[in-house]
Amino acid sequence: MYASRQGVRSGTARWLVKKPGGTWKTGGTWKRAKRINGFVEAHWGKDGHTGPKYPKNTRICVQFKGLSTKACVTLK
Repeated sequence: MYASRQGVRSGTARWLVKKPGGTWKTGGTWKRAKRINGFVEAHWGKDGHTGPKYPKNTRICVQFKGLSTKACVTLK
């Protein structure tokens, strides 16, 4: 998983997951993100082929510390 955000003060991010009919769970602890050309970037896993598998309609969000807004996607 990869997340990037511009204009963020904190270089720390975490991800959250909600399976269909379930509640929000934290995917991991806060992770230090790297600053690259005015953006803050965080990576989890490697090669895009590792990590947990989730069912269809699972909602995954990335939260940067200090921001109330999350970036979310729904798995199809």
